[in-house]
Amino acid sequence: MEKSLIIILSLLFLISCYDPSSIKVQNKLPKTTLRNVEWGGIPLASQIITGETSTKIEIDAKNNYYDIDLPEEHPLKFYIEVNGDLVYLETKEAIRLEIEDNLTIEINDSTPVINPLLENQ
Repeated sequence: MEKSLIIILSLLFLISCYDPSSIKVQNKLPKTTLRNVEWGGIPLASQIITGETSTKIEIDAKNNYYDIDLPEEHPLKFYIEVNGDLVYLETKEAIRLEIEDNLTIEINDSTPVINPLLENQ
């Protein structure tokens, strides 16, 4: 009985000791600002200028305000602003965030993106 209790308590301790996942976005597009950046409904940044990286957003499975159950994958959604014009884009591929993952998403010239508003026409 005592051994079972020790094993159960040890397992509970191990399960409760994990780091939250984190996600941030880096803008490597020249002369472009990323606006209203979000992943899976989680706002990551209101604005990221060229060469800048957003602050790290932590996603904790225990205390999760955004109803994300990791691992999950979603496209990154954002607007790009070039010379005052805004264009809505999403990454073509979904971006996967794992448990205890520290993910930095880089948006650059070769990132495959789509405008879903134009794709459905």
